[in-house]
This record gives sequence, C-alpha cells and structure tokens, in this order.
Amino acid sequence: MTPDETGTKEKIFQATLELVTRGADAQRLTTRQIAAEAEVNPALVNYYYQSKENLLGQVVGAMMGEIIGRELQNTGKDTDPRIKLKALLFVTADAAFKHYHVCRTALSIELKRGCVNSCEMVLPLLKEIFPEAPDSKLDILALQLMLPFHHLVIDPEIYGNYLKADFFDPLQRKNKINEMIDCILEDGKNSRPREV
Repeated sequence: MTPDETGTKEKIFQATLELVTRGADAQRLTTRQIAAEAEVNPALVNYYYQSKENLLGQVVGAMMGEIIGRELQNTGKDTDPRIKLKALLFVTADAAFKHYHVCRTALSIELKRGCVNSCEMVLPLLKEIFPEAPDSKLDILALQLMLPFHHLVIDPEIYGNYLKADFFDPLQRKNKINEMIDCILEDGKNSRPREV
C-alpha cells in the first residue's frame, strides 16, 4: 500500500470513528456519509474496508482496545485479577451500551468470527485467576464469559426479560454482570476434567 493509500484508508477510519463518537446510528450511517466526513470518494470506503460493517467492526475494535488499555492501566499490576476482570467487563459493557447501535453491529460480526478477539481480551486475566488450568479449559471459560455479553448487547430486551434486568440501566447491568461473572468463575474453579 502506498503512503497515499494508507493516508486515505486512515482518513476513512478516523472519519468513521468521529461519526461514531458523535453518536451516529450504525443502521442509518451510510458509506456516503462516511466518505463525505473523510472527504474521499464513496467507492473508497468499500475498496479499503469491503463493507461498512467491516469498517464499523474495526472502529469499535479500536475504541474497545483503547478503553481496555486505559482500564488495565487504571487497575494496576497488584490488583486482584478477578477485580481486574470485572472492571474490564463493566467498562466494556458501559461503552457498548453508550454506543449501542454501532457496537451491536460490531458484536454481530465478532460472533460470526467466533469471538476470538473478545476471548483473547480476557484470557490473560483468566490465566492469572486459574494459573494451574490447561489452556483448553481457559479457552472454554473465555467463551463462557464472552458469548453472553455479546448476546446481551445484541438482544438486551430478550435477555433482560429472561434475567430480570434492564441492561440499559447501568446499576442493573453492573449487578447482573457481576453475578454472571461470579457464577462462571466459581464453576471454573470447581470443575475438574472428566475422564471419558
């Protein structure tokens, strides 16, 4: 990629990030709006990112990466890994509901890709919590943590009815997420590999 192409791709990315930060609705946001914000030809959005959804997925990934980095810095090295994990999931859930329509689209893509990025986000903390656990068990625990969180953002009303919580209410969301994490981590601590 030439420097001009890299610059154009970055302009598109930054313009989309700016639109999302200002509260753009992912379902109503068009490639023409993104191109106008970036001051580029609309065809270049699809040329560099293949689709608006891919672009939004990358933008949300960058936003979440920044939020996660700040949170891990704020909690410090000596903080209990369970507290760090909870803080990380609380702050990402808050960001997901703050930018609900965009994150909903991005998380749908993440689910289609197997939740790999999300699981990689929590695996280092799970390794601290369960230092003796084999990687295969940690992979399963990461999925058990991340799959419900993605579904809560994608369909908060359905899961809210089932779990009796309004996930748009920050306090109810935090309490229910706390309960879910405790259940999964307790199960992870107690489960032993079974012989077949």
